[in-house]
Amino acid sequence: MPGLTDILTGETGFWNDRGPRNDMVLSTRIRIGRNISGIPFPEALDESSKAQLSGIAGKFIASGQNPSCRKLVAMESLDLHEKRLLREKNIITSEMETSSDASVILDSEKDFSILMNDTDHFRIQVIRPGFQPDEAFTIADNIDDELNNSAIYAFSDIYGYLTPNPANAGTGLKVSVILHLPVLTIQKRINETVPPVRESGFQITGTLGNSGRIIGCLYLVCNKRYIGVSEIETIDVADDLINRIIKLEDDARDEFFTTSRRELEDSVFRSLGTLLYSRRINYAEALEHLSRIRLGVVMSVIKESDVMFINDLMVRVQMSHLQEHFGIRFRSILDSDDFRALFLRDQLKKTGELNV
Repeated sequence: MPGLTDILTGETGFWNDRGPRNDMVLSTRIRIGRNISGIPFPEALDESSKAQLSGIAGKFIASGQNPSCRKLVAMESLDLHEKRLLREKNIITSEMETSSDASVILDSEKDFSILMNDTDHFRIQVIRPGFQPDEAFTIADNIDDELNNSAIYAFSDIYGYLTPNPANAGTGLKVSVILHLPVLTIQKRINETVPPVRESGFQITGTLGNSGRIIGCLYLVCNKRYIGVSEIETIDVADDLINRIIKLEDDARDEFFTTSRRELEDSVFRSLGTLLYSRRINYAEALEHLSRIRLGVVMSVIKESDVMFINDLMVRVQMSHLQEHFGIRFRSILDSDDFRALFLRDQLKKTGELNV
């Protein structure tokens, strides 16, 4: 298995791979939360309970067909930069960055992770590029069965799988999809997605941490209903809902390209020019410009680039990725803004003139 250094410094991930409807869907994530019967929830763990959970994790790792592909990483063994890198790669949560008790199990063969002592004792996580809810759930469900062989889950015949937050009891399944919806955003029509989202028991927010702030026209759609529905029903509802949102954006893009092509081209190339010549740029502004360039690539306004290249830039303009790329530690936020501008200039110049 790749060592931790390879995982931290590697520049590949789900954002580098193609997936169904990757013109609009950046990723599909399945998380399954599970807690162990007879052990207090994470906020109330004592040393004995922590040792029990570590034993379960060790048993799970050893049970794999290729145990050498699995690695347990304790958050307390990492420095702040390393933890932030894992969070920027969507491997751990922001809460785990500040936890001394949390750990993560990484599997390089089947490409999944299990978060330990985050919200739940164990949270199985599978992320796939594009829109792949069925494929991601199948992998997560198989891992769930395997983990269940190593321990007995906390389960109620009435409420389903038990969790620290009663609102999350039931299936323990969370389906999250990141969508790029630039034209609905530009036309201020994003509210058209809200009724079908709410009716389906889902929610739509921005992607920036726990704030839900919207930057780069990126939206996170995930389910809020866990009790009274099955896992398969949740997947089916997600499939129908996301396809409805995709159609809304598809239709809006077709209309926008037909009626406002010059406006689209001007917006795309203004953003390209900004990134090609900026000397200082913050993360939010960089993401906004990359979002417009991504739309330009998808709509063939820019022909000499690839959407996966833009996806990669969207990830690598984050602060810890920049520090890793340049091999330094920034002294201030302004330092990161300076090096972000330098990074984007260097990367975009590699692609040639881009129709300019």
